[in-house]
Amino acid sequence: MKKLYLFLLAVATTFGSTAQVNFSIGSTVPDFTVTDLEGVEHNLYDYTAAGKYVLVDFYAYWCGPCMQYAPFVNDFYHKYGCNEGSVIVIGVEYEGTIEQCHGFEESAGINNANPFPVCSGLEGGGAAVHAAYGASAFPTYIAVTSENVLLDNDIWPMGTDPVATLESAFPDGSLVEMECGAVAVNESEVTSSFNLSPNPANAVAFINANVVNEMSKVNVLVYDGTGKLVINEQWNNLNGGSNRFQLNTSLLGVGLYTVQLVNENTTVYSERLVIQ
Repeated sequence: MKKLYLFLLAVATTFGSTAQVNFSIGSTVPDFTVTDLEGVEHNLYDYTAAGKYVLVDFYAYWCGPCMQYAPFVNDFYHKYGCNEGSVIVIGVEYEGTIEQCHGFEESAGINNANPFPVCSGLEGGGAAVHAAYGASAFPTYIAVTSENVLLDNDIWPMGTDPVATLESAFPDGSLVEMECGAVAVNESEVTSSFNLSPNPANAVAFINANVVNEMSKVNVLVYDGTGKLVINEQWNNLNGGSNRFQLNTSLLGVGLYTVQLVNENTTVYSERLVIQ
């Protein structure tokens, strides 16, 4: 039975008769800011202001059902672009440390599978969000619109196809499938050898590209983990053949960023960049 607080190797203990947040469907949910295990800050209203839907996974590091369904949440995260597309996935842990959350991911088998971002309860601000939302048991999955309105306050039961169950909480057509770090939208102009190095980077990263046809007025855009634009540079052109440009990342904090190249309003390249 879902919605029991379960210790991984212990007998189940029930803390609540229902498993949902203290907000009804159709109500406006409060804003929150958390910091994930990699040090990246996530703000709910920043995401929704950017037109994103949001899936929040309220869980506890010791919760058996949470561990059971975490791989399916991760599959959903990957199916829709790893937070680069129409929907954001964020895990909010109840009372654990960063180390305990990493242990959860390892036990769930998602630690080496580019896991969706999560914050710990004690060190990432998760406990405060749990208090504000009043999640009564774990896991509790909620869906939020770009207007901060609650679509579903308890996506459950998960059924035989948990990814489809998560999808069903969102309006038809609102979710757009895309690959994580989708690259080469215009494959006639940019080859697959387009890359960033070093990655992870510190003060400087280099953007390398083999371009088939010259492109003029290319914008280099860098977004932080909240979707905020932190770098906006323009190059006059990318010449046909090999190109190498320096990107100054010295003012960026530690965390995960998205680097995009845009030519004539078309994103020709996108890659995630880690700053350490």
